[in-house]
Amino acid sequence: MQLNHAEINGVRFAMPPGAGIVMTQVLDVHNPNSYDVAIRAMRGQVTIADKYVMPIDFRAPGDGMWLAANAMTTVRIPVTIPMDLALLIAKETYTTPIVNFHVVGKADVTASRTFKLEKDDYSVDERGSFTSQQLRLAIGTGM
Repeated sequence: MQLNHAEINGVRFAMPPGAGIVMTQVLDVHNPNSYDVAIRAMRGQVTIADKYVMPIDFRAPGDGMWLAANAMTTVRIPVTIPMDLALLIAKETYTTPIVNFHVVGKADVTASRTFKLEKDDYSVDERGSFTSQQLRLAIGTGM
């Protein structure tokens, strides 16, 4: 797995914790095997601006996101940043054009649609960035 980029997708409303900004981590996953592999789940954490830690707890629908054999597949993993934290990060990074983040976690995968061999705890450790302007636009403030 390799982090391609992150997208700030907009506002998510839920009860609780309330409103938040959705940051989608876009991963390029190469399946070098001669059989399809599915990602069933991903858990871990993303650290934003070297100090704000958000949990990742993604569960793929159904029997997982299937990755074709001998191919690269783009996988999207969403993380919701609570609105109060998003506002704080936007304020702190106002004069900084780039906001760095670090994703550390584990993915659970299934090998082969036929045999469904499960392997848990496939390590993910990637760094990336998004622009502070993307965050401010998603929040809806020019700050």
